Amino acid sequence: MLMNSTKLMFMMIIITSVIMVYSSSSFFMSWMSMEMNLIAFLPVITKSKKMKDQSMKYFIIQNISSSTLLLSVILNLKFETPINFEKFIIISLMMKMGMMPFHLWMINLMEKLSWMNCFLMNSIQKMSPMLIIPQMINFKLFLLPMTISLLFAPIAMMKMNSMKKLIGYSSIYNSPWMIVSIYISKKLFVLFFFIYSTLNLLLMKKMKMNNMMFLNQMTEKSTMTKMNLMINFISISGMPPTMGFFPKWMILMKLNEISWIISMMMLFSSFISTFIYMKMISSIMMNQTTKKKFFKMKKINELEILINIMGMANFLMFKPN
Repeated sequence: MLMNSTKLMFMMIIITSVIMVYSSSSFFMSWMSMEMNLIAFLPVITKSKKMKDQSMKYFIIQNISSSTLLLSVILNLKFETPINFEKFIIISLMMKMGMMPFHLWMINLMEKLSWMNCFLMNSIQKMSPMLIIPQMINFKLFLLPMTISLLFAPIAMMKMNSMKKLIGYSSIYNSPWMIVSIYISKKLFVLFFFIYSTLNLLLMKKMKMNNMMFLNQMTEKSTMTKMNLMINFISISGMPPTMGFFPKWMILMKLNEISWIISMMMLFSSFISTFIYMKMISSIMMNQTTKKKFFKMKKINELEILINIMGMANFLMFKPN
């Protein structure tokens, strides 16, 4: 993604809008910041001709969710009725983030986006709604939406061949982890978000470098490229002792003090996700490569592997407070 002056300006607006939501104590300012984010993100994704229709779909869905959110908050403050408008707030925020069952638009959109725009969709674009959730919604009311995304997103990954769809469903699966972390502590949320974004950036950078769009293209790559991707997949799934396991371990330690049932549910979902990743990796590693047996070994990026396997060292340095 080339950073010309126009795109750099839009990226600065996107980052500024997220910071405004993080630091704001007013709902109206947070809502305005999300609208700024939407207006700045649309020109970033409308680069190719095939994205013109998709960007309009994205605008319509985000506009409907923002309007529903604003209307439900106004009605909740204006009328003292037995109707609980928090459910409408939950639906609008789930639609904005692309959580199940309002996820199909995000999966279809990510398939048309470039890798760097997919990274923005999985990271920065989800941060603003997540920061609003604990300010407006009780934790118990959000348990059912989180359970749906935790259980059904890994199952939907089983028969996916497109790498962008796989990463999209992985983002849906990790969204409840982020929501739980922000209910516990904002510092824990920032830590989880930073590690998850770093792992996604490394994975998508590797996909872009190797021009990989589908899962069966991994069989054509060298053994070291497969190993690098395998470690990255395992780290995102949260298997110890990788880097992705470190924030999830901290979340489970704190969540176990609140409710051990929820922590067991999240742990069971993590087992399903890890099993799917391991099944995908085993089938790739068992297939023989179609390259020649005698080829020049490319330079290995040790930094990416080091970042993914340094999770055990973090246990010695940090502990959940």
